[in-house]
Amino acid sequence: MKKSSWLLVALIAVTAFVPAFGQSKVYKVGVIPKFIAEDYFIACERGFRQAEKEIGNIKVDWIGDTMSQTSAANQKNYIQSFIDKGYDAILVSALDPESYADTLRAARAKGIKVITWDADVNPTARDFFVNQAESDQIAIQLLKGLAGDLSSYSASNKATIALVSTTNDSPNQNAWLKAIIGEYDAKKTTAYKHINLLEGDDQIVYAGNDQGTAEEKIKSLLSANKTIKGIVALSSLTVPAVSAARDQLGITDAIKIVGVSVPESSRKDMEQGKMSAVVLWQPFDLGYLTLYVTSAVLKGKSPSGATFKSPLSGKNMTVSFMDGKTPVLYPSTGHKILADNVIILGEPIVWNLKNIARFRGYPDLTSGMSFFNK
Repeated sequence: MKKSSWLLVALIAVTAFVPAFGQSKVYKVGVIPKFIAEDYFIACERGFRQAEKEIGNIKVDWIGDTMSQTSAANQKNYIQSFIDKGYDAILVSALDPESYADTLRAARAKGIKVITWDADVNPTARDFFVNQAESDQIAIQLLKGLAGDLSSYSASNKATIALVSTTNDSPNQNAWLKAIIGEYDAKKTTAYKHINLLEGDDQIVYAGNDQGTAEEKIKSLLSANKTIKGIVALSSLTVPAVSAARDQLGITDAIKIVGVSVPESSRKDMEQGKMSAVVLWQPFDLGYLTLYVTSAVLKGKSPSGATFKSPLSGKNMTVSFMDGKTPVLYPSTGHKILADNVIILGEPIVWNLKNIARFRGYPDLTSGMSFFNK
């Protein structure tokens, strides 16, 4: 064979092997939030997209329903669709822990990685859960904040406070309710002696996931309990619903609200003195961390030990709500790993007008991003 022919054969052989050695696998990842087009999950998605851009070989498909349409049954259908299409990983913020646990187990049986984030399912149905913060810490911050706002009351003149959640099967909110009630019961004769918490099963308000319904249920609560002086609201939906219901009823008496909410949604109430702060985390960072955990799992480097390091480790979380200047950082050692493969983003953050500008990814894509990873 002529020398030129040998060279041609060699070139064809080398070219045939280039795709195998020159390209890495692109993983298909299906992400299902509780809702779409809602401020909290908008910030989460922007965090996912930032991580997607950085990681490079993960393609994220984001799918879900609006608050008025969402249901566990719809989430199950999305999960099944990702299974049928052979996705590499399914990431879900669960509306309830059990209704589609069997479907997720079926996904795992096919080799699909299952990671929950924001709200968990039965641990036997997933590989990891990326949680925003430890439930007890969130609950204590909420109750402490409201107790502080109502410090002018006393044991002989107690302030009645109510608890407003979304649904009675929401896994993260149920954990917060349990922790709040436990914290109150342990200290109701000491730190919370000036508080009367409506903690009975029939006294907790489950306002649902629809804004209009939530407002109506909270109006019923306030109309039936005119002595209420404070409300702990446990979602980014219920915080504005409490404020709107109070305004619609024309209530001018001071009712303090402390809640789990996107701070920008509560800026007006903070400026008007209706609430001092909200407790949350960085939803942008939750989405960002979740995709980095997913990447590690897909590449056979599943988190283990006491901590998991991500690009967030040791970096800027926010600044203190006390002075708006002192940096608050994620632990440099990494994100805490708890039992049952639970990974904690970080400490809950108290947001007020002093640090609200550091909230990432909402209302605009660029919000708070000048401080990201500093």
